[in-house]
Amino acid sequence: MAFKKHAGRVIWPLVDQGIASLGTFATTILLARTLSAHEYGVFALFLGAMMALHMVSSSLLFYPLAIRRGVVGEARAALLLGTSLTLLAGFCLPAVTLLGVAALMAERGDLILPLCAYFLCWQAQEALRRTLFADLRFAAALPGDAISYLGQVVLVFALARYGSLTLANALYAMAATSGLAALLQAAQTGSVTRPRGAASVRQVIGDFWTLGSWSLANNLLSILRVQVLVWVLAALSGATLPALLQAATNVVNLTNPLVIGLCNIIPQMAARAYAAAQARAESEGAANLAAWHAARPIALAGAPVALLFFLVVVLAPQPVLTLLYGADSPYLGLATPIRLLALAAVSAYATDMVCAYFHGIAVARQALIVNGIGAAVSVIAVVPLVLGFGLNGACIALCVASLARLVVSQVLFNRLLTSDRPAVGPALVSQAHG
Repeated sequence: MAFKKHAGRVIWPLVDQGIASLGTFATTILLARTLSAHEYGVFALFLGAMMALHMVSSSLLFYPLAIRRGVVGEARAALLLGTSLTLLAGFCLPAVTLLGVAALMAERGDLILPLCAYFLCWQAQEALRRTLFADLRFAAALPGDAISYLGQVVLVFALARYGSLTLANALYAMAATSGLAALLQAAQTGSVTRPRGAASVRQVIGDFWTLGSWSLANNLLSILRVQVLVWVLAALSGATLPALLQAATNVVNLTNPLVIGLCNIIPQMAARAYAAAQARAESEGAANLAAWHAARPIALAGAPVALLFFLVVVLAPQPVLTLLYGADSPYLGLATPIRLLALAAVSAYATDMVCAYFHGIAVARQALIVNGIGAAVSVIAVVPLVLGFGLNGACIALCVASLARLVVSQVLFNRLLTSDRPAVGPALVSQAHG
């Protein structure tokens, strides 16, 4: 009932996230069905590198922009967007340099231009779509996101259909759709004012760092927990095992729109309830409990869907793999890795809901502890487990890390609810990133 009450305000963000996740998922499936296992493994490695770079821009630029733009006047909002795009350009220069160096080290000079083109267009579009989000224009973001994420599916499918799909061509196609979407969303966001002097830029940098540093630490630790598996597999076996891990992960990631969408809603609900409890001068534990009562119905609303999906994956992985990758795919033998990843995802769902709640009541440090321990466990466990059990060992390492995160999150969560200190300070509303 509580979820239904808020459905009107959350439907468009969920729809938009669904479009983004569906397009990304379909593109990765098309690439897996068409490219060789080695080439798909190369894609998985570079995708992980780009995601790590994206976490930096998302945490330190896009998230603070979304927070600040919504509370300043129209003229200052345009100035803030201009400053943010200037900072993004400054970030992209070393980012694409790193991608180019990585491509040269991997002896894939043919991927330098397509990697850089896609990353630049993707980042520009992300900045503009987040600007529309900050203005609460979620429905307005749908056409551009459809062009970007669903458009890339169309182009990649056409390339595969006519026998022209290579990794480089796929990246060029993804760059083209992101660029077109960026142009549309640039027009939708209106005028962009250039930053007025270095002082303005320095002020924005300081403010954005204050807002985004905790988010950056959390996001980097979250991606490290998974990416270390890919890196270790690549170091020990080349690109083939990372391709198998990516193919198995694609299946479990079907729940991403649900999880990311809920993690973007829960902080808002928790923050409002926490602030109301503060106004009543309740104890910290009581305020935290009130915030959880507001967030819990939303977290529970997605649980049946996620659990049903994971149950299907665990009980019948083979039909799912055949449906996604085809009857002759080299990825049909991934039943055990998928079952292990599904078990990891079940505990991750519960942990992510609690971490989203932590952000809502302005205790992001608790989420940082959770993700830090998860990353540490993954780093420690992955090498011996991969050496002993190969791909299955990498998936077991993720299961152990996910279980560690769940246990730590519950301990910290229970401490917050039993605190009897006075509630102090306003809750800072923080958003999860997809």
